[in-house]
Parts: sequence; C-alpha cells; structure tokens
Amino acid sequence: MSKVLNWCAALVVLLAASLFVFAQTSADGSIGFGVKNSEVSARLAGAFIENHLPVYPSARSYHAASTSAQVAFVKAFLATVKAGTQTNTFRADYAKRRASAKPQPPKDNGSADDQVSAQQARQRKQIEDTKKQIASMPANMQPQMLAMIQKMEDDMKKQDADSRYQSMLKQGAELQGQEDQKRYERDSADWQIRFPENPDELIAKRLKEFLALSAEIDFGAQLTASGKGVSRFADAQYEKKSSEWKLCFRAGREPVAAARAFAQEWLKQLGR
Repeated sequence: MSKVLNWCAALVVLLAASLFVFAQTSADGSIGFGVKNSEVSARLAGAFIENHLPVYPSARSYHAASTSAQVAFVKAFLATVKAGTQTNTFRADYAKRRASAKPQPPKDNGSADDQVSAQQARQRKQIEDTKKQIASMPANMQPQMLAMIQKMEDDMKKQDADSRYQSMLKQGAELQGQEDQKRYERDSADWQIRFPENPDELIAKRLKEFLALSAEIDFGAQLTASGKGVSRFADAQYEKKSSEWKLCFRAGREPVAAARAFAQEWLKQLGR
C-alpha cells in the first residue's frame, strides 16, 4: 500500500502497525520489506506530532501471512516503537521540534505615539528620497513629480495639524497591538496542546485516538468487487467510514485486538 499511513489508522503502523510489514527484525536492523528499525525510530517524534509515519511496506505480504504472524508483528513492532519513545534521542528530537514550533511574542514597536511618529518619519524619508531622484528624471517628468511631492507635503502638514486624524492613527496602532497580542496568546495555547512539554501526553493522546477509532470495527462486514480490483463495503454506511477505520478493518480482527491490548497497557504504564 503505497501511501503514508495515518496514526489514527490503526496504529497500524505504530499501533497495529505499519499495517503491512512483517514481524521479524533481521541482523541488519530490517523490520522487513525494506523498512528498517532505525528509519522508523528516527521518525518517531515527527510521527507523533504530525499524526502519521511515512512507511511504504507491502500490503500483499502482510495479508498473505498467517494471522499468528500478523499478531506477532504487531506486538514486536509496537514494542520497538515504545522502546524508541523512551530513548534520549526521541526526547531530544521532540524537544527540538517543540521549541522550533513555539510562537514568538509580538515585536515591541513602542507606544502608540512612538508608532505614529515612526510612521510619519518613514513618510518624510520617502518624500526626501523621491526629491533626490527627481533630478535624474527626464525633464518633462520633473514638474509632475514636483507637484506630487508638494501635494504629499501639504497632506502631511494637514494630517499633523488634525488632532482627530492623529487620534485615529494612535487608536489604530493600539488596536493592532492588542490584536497581535491576542493572536500570540491563541497560538501559544494551540502550541501547548499540540506540543505538550512532556511527550508522554502526546503519546497518550495518540493511543486514545486509536482506541476510540478501533473500538467498534465490524470485522464481519461484507466487501464487494467494484471493478479494477477495488473492493468496497456492501453496507453504504461502512463505505462512508474514514480511511483510517477501513485500514483497521483490513488489518484484521486479531492484529487490531493485539494492538488495542498493547495500547491499553501502554496507557496504564503512562498513568493516563
């Protein structure tokens, strides 16, 4: 199955496993079918954060294996995953990704008065820079440009003398500052949820998502051929289910049961 396998899809990569890799680890660290233990372990932090693990194993080999071999794989693979999450490498990678994703506070632009003054200074500089450029322009363009500069200067004088306009500029600066702060606070709250300080909280969240997803899989559901080798559920309600639910179904009753038992025990050990 050449697609990125979603976590909620069964932990059938992490928890019911890459759905489709064989349960034997060779001497060179290969889990099977070109998927190496080291490759999976190196991607664990990103996989838990992004809710998917990019693995490209063989569905055909998985389904051709015996149920006992499939169950053995689930247990072995999940044990490898669990061990990987307990390493310093995983913790350091997670901490690095968490820090990188942390929202930055709004830039301190000073008071509203300071911001209005800075804006006016930029406008004056623009006018002065344009004046310097006029001398190098074609002669027939210079009168028009000088008239434009004069209008800009006249407008600025009027604005400087208009207390209502100045008040409006300051109010706008204050409102923008407040909105920037609110956005930062929202982003920080979202960051805390997506990147809890303790990665065990995120692991527990993914385990619970899998358990909720796989709680009511009808492994007796009937499939019908729809042409081109594609099977669909005879029951239209099942056909509307998520791709993750369908992956659990195709993983099989016993492998998913093994994954659920592993997930439940892991949660207990995490104290969640």
